[in-house]
Amino acid sequence: MDSDSDSDGSHISATPPRDPFPPPRRPPPPPPKPPTSSYKSKIKPSSHSETISKLKKPSPKHTKPEPPPKSIPQTEPPPLPSPIGTLPFQIRRPPNQPHPVSTVRSLETLPAGFFSTHRASFSKIQKPSLSFEPEITPQKTTERKISISDFSDSSKTSNKKLPNLIRADAPLPPVNLQKRSVEGNFVKLNINGYKRKFTTKGKKTNSYSSKSKYFKRSKRRVKSEVNTESICDEEGLVAEIKQQPKSEKNIKFESIKAAISAVRKEASDENLVRLLKAMYGYDSFRDGQVEAIKMVLAGKSTILVLPTGAGKSLCYQIPAVVLPGITLVVSPLVALMIDQLKQLPPVIRGGLLSSSQGPEEAAETQRLIQEGSIKVLFVSPERFLNADFLSIFSATTFVSLVVVDEAHCVSEWSHNFRPSYMRLRASLLRAELNVECILAMTATATTTTLHSVMSALEIPSTNLIQKAQLRDNLRLSVSLSGNRMKDMLKLMKSSPFSEAQSIIVYCKFQSETDLISRHLCDNNISAKSYHSGMMARDRSRIQELFCANKIRVVVATVAFGMGLDKRDVGAVIHYSLPESLEEYVQEIGRGGRDGRLSYCHLFLDDVTYYKLRSLMHSDGVDEYAVNKFLCQVFADDTNSHGKVCSLIKESASRKFDMKEEVMLTLLTHLELGETQYLHLLPQLNVTCTLNFHKTSPTLLADKDTAVAAILKKSEIKQGQYALDIPTVANSIGVAPSDLLNHLQNLKVKGEITYELKDPAYCYKIVEVPSDFCSLSALLTRWLLDIENCKVWKLDTVYSAVVFAVDACEKAHGCNVSQQTSCLQQRVLDYFKGDNNPDVLDKMTHNSPFLRADIKVFLQSNSHIKFTPRAVARIMHGIGSPAYPSSTWSKSHFWGRYTQIDFKAVMNAAKAELMSFVGKDAPLYKERRWDLKQLVGSGGMPSSHSATVAALATAIGFQEGFGGALFAIALTLACVVMYDATGVRLQAGRQAEVLNQIVYELPAEHPLAESRPLREVLGHTPPQVIAGGFLGIVTAVSGKLIVLATS
Repeated sequence: MDSDSDSDGSHISATPPRDPFPPPRRPPPPPPKPPTSSYKSKIKPSSHSETISKLKKPSPKHTKPEPPPKSIPQTEPPPLPSPIGTLPFQIRRPPNQPHPVSTVRSLETLPAGFFSTHRASFSKIQKPSLSFEPEITPQKTTERKISISDFSDSSKTSNKKLPNLIRADAPLPPVNLQKRSVEGNFVKLNINGYKRKFTTKGKKTNSYSSKSKYFKRSKRRVKSEVNTESICDEEGLVAEIKQQPKSEKNIKFESIKAAISAVRKEASDENLVRLLKAMYGYDSFRDGQVEAIKMVLAGKSTILVLPTGAGKSLCYQIPAVVLPGITLVVSPLVALMIDQLKQLPPVIRGGLLSSSQGPEEAAETQRLIQEGSIKVLFVSPERFLNADFLSIFSATTFVSLVVVDEAHCVSEWSHNFRPSYMRLRASLLRAELNVECILAMTATATTTTLHSVMSALEIPSTNLIQKAQLRDNLRLSVSLSGNRMKDMLKLMKSSPFSEAQSIIVYCKFQSETDLISRHLCDNNISAKSYHSGMMARDRSRIQELFCANKIRVVVATVAFGMGLDKRDVGAVIHYSLPESLEEYVQEIGRGGRDGRLSYCHLFLDDVTYYKLRSLMHSDGVDEYAVNKFLCQVFADDTNSHGKVCSLIKESASRKFDMKEEVMLTLLTHLELGETQYLHLLPQLNVTCTLNFHKTSPTLLADKDTAVAAILKKSEIKQGQYALDIPTVANSIGVAPSDLLNHLQNLKVKGEITYELKDPAYCYKIVEVPSDFCSLSALLTRWLLDIENCKVWKLDTVYSAVVFAVDACEKAHGCNVSQQTSCLQQRVLDYFKGDNNPDVLDKMTHNSPFLRADIKVFLQSNSHIKFTPRAVARIMHGIGSPAYPSSTWSKSHFWGRYTQIDFKAVMNAAKAELMSFVGKDAPLYKERRWDLKQLVGSGGMPSSHSATVAALATAIGFQEGFGGALFAIALTLACVVMYDATGVRLQAGRQAEVLNQIVYELPAEHPLAESRPLREVLGHTPPQVIAGGFLGIVTAVSGKLIVLATS
């Protein structure tokens, strides 16, 4: 899911410097000499004391000309200090902190080699190298014995440089190839590259393009006395980078080391500025930075509110260097984590853990964490569901600081609430990580949101650092538009937008981005679209080209700008209305980060407002649906305590007409609410289709307990074994992840092949609710409040821009072309005010044709079951899991009533549904004895009919079938059976509609507390006939038994 993140990463800009004097060019190298010997790369097993990694010798055909012999050292030079980019940090838990005892279930009772894990063995050996940490006497460590059953061979170390972390065992580069500080802290890979780093790999080229690029590169090679390093861009052009002399490198290293030591002794303003100068080259802090850094260094949990682009990331980077342990940064998106990792200064080693990594990358990162080689670790909030991840911090790894980036996501009253952020509560962080200091950062938060975040993270109000959320160099303007495409093109060709070098255009829908970008390109404006529907590789490529000033305009959805570090964005245009003032402030904040004027314009039209307001109701649910959801979650409560349960996301979403995000929100609330009803586990693909190959299933089951359980719990379909992973895991008493690891081991051995599908939420039941009705009512009211909050935020931003256009007094610098003062004041009042400002009521609440159209719609779709909310969504043009837009957008009524308030449409739909259900009675008389209904019924026989038929038959046997008593009994039986068949055919549907009506009654209504109808209201004719026949058979059988015994 995309987010409108506002994090800027750091002060260092990704925009290339504007250098009017390029460095001198070097001539092409002489022809290569024939090789005299061949080299082979060998990977040696890692020692228990130190990991050894050697550089692969380059191929002779790519070597540079040999320098004079006198410059080649004949002996091995003494070890040099580590360069700044490879400074190690030893992270150890202080000796006075106890080691928590692991609660992981032991599998010692299973056969040897039964389960293994994807992770490689973790080494806890510290490397003796230069460090900023206080000196600690090294202790001897014992080498861990490796079992044969381990999934991965830990005796070998891979020489692959992983892109997600800064390798602790990376070989030191030559002294004359020192990186400059602005390059970032990545591992330099220089295989067959003439010491160049190419920004594009794998691009298809023909012979002509290859020759032309080589010609361009060779022209730039000139003789130079200074060692340089080349960077080749996507067009083959080479930029030379002068290397820092050895003395400058050592001086900078010593200055950073001295500054860190001074700050550890005393975190004064002078010492902090000295460290800032040494690490970043800046002479002073920005507003709010030094206060936040001091609080964090003092161990005080802090919440920091700074404008977008004001350098929030620096407020945890400096404490990360000073504090002894690791700094854990929680970010909402992987793309944002990658950008922040790249923007770390070279002195800080960083890494990340994400779901997109392979097992080798994740294991390597975890190994470096335990070794203390990573100082800043980026993770997503979902990572806290992983027990293996939490176990890393329960042993020797010490966490000094937890940083919650985009902290507004913690609050359900924010503009970008994320259920996974609910897990980031102070009590849970302290219990799992034993951390005392928390830094929460955001750029946009109202007073209500701030109070919610501070309450969740237990941050006192005195530790709030909040600065102005709008910069003074932004020029804001709004205009009403009847043709936004035409008006935008005219705006971009007029001053000052025509002089802007880089422009961001924000839209709300993906289709708009592609359409606008093509229109701009047709009018000779370089533009590209950017949205979450694109491949990640394409999005990354577009962002790189935009930062390199090779694309002037990016037309994007809210997904663009997360971690964007481009300081010279001259204009931001809102083609569509933002969903909230928070979103508006974040997006305009991506312009003018270099301090120059940036122009921000918004096009306002009512059509977009109506459409967005309809979409605000897309996450709403009814209490009846929540009740059914709870019944499904706790369906097998009697035997599910301590066992893993699962809920397949796709099928459950369609069944309850509930988005997956809403289901996750409910499950998270059930875990983290006032009462813990369940414990969430990582999501898994729970349906497995398995084939056996090498050994027969029966023989393999005799040796393997897991295979034996699979044979018992699976179904054979077309020669394949279909099984549910949690069911099999519960039967043998292990975790589903362990079972999956074991299946992977069998696959590696060639015994089986398998496929996984059906992503599902996994959980363990802790306590079963005693009253489903009251709990569902509570959850529904909570979700309704969140829905109303979203609608109110949209109405607020709409009222602000309408006021700027229509009601502004054109004073304090406001005029027809720009309304900066007016909009800034409305924004500041919104963020600072405790009371909700008045908003415009643009929606109408009635239409003379609304109920008539709903009536026609229900009649034309009488074969489909609807709820009032489902009908209202279709009338507003909103798709849902049970009623997708791909199907219902073809309806004549799709989106017809977007200008009518959603609740008014729901009320009209409820009234028409009640009337429509009441008209089903005449249909019964026409179809009561339909043969298809009689034969096709699969319901239970009518117990009433069976009883009266049995009594009448028994009276006939006792008193005779020709007597008056039998006639009376038969008449009464027929009356009862006729009454049973008098119930309408759609009794079950009526019960569901009546339950829906009862749930939606106001609290003061006398029927509001009535229990729902859990059975159908009556019986169909087939059930009555079957019941009567059953009663006769019972009576005859009883008579025969009496005769036999007498």
